[in-house]
Amino acid sequence: MKVISSGLQAASAVIYAGPCWFCGYSLVTDDSKDVAMTVYNNATEASGTAVGYAKCSDEKLNEHEMFPYPVWCSAGIYASLDAAEGDYIIYYAL
Repeated sequence: MKVISSGLQAASAVIYAGPCWFCGYSLVTDDSKDVAMTVYNNATEASGTAVGYAKCSDEKLNEHEMFPYPVWCSAGIYASLDAAEGDYIIYYAL
């Protein structure tokens, strides 16, 4: 299984619009402000089944996790960022 990176993202976005494996994420806060990210099994919007969640704050500036077992996303991956102060990368495989 070859893991693919979404590249650095700074806003909510469709990561992949088809069936794939969600393998992990990296999330950082830009200015030590709170930022949260929710990852959905959906190819178009922030709805449906949430398959991942991460939060950063002024106490913890980054979060990173690679799953030991990837999560199957039959509808694709959509990442929703709740503020403009964060950046993230989603890792997935086809």
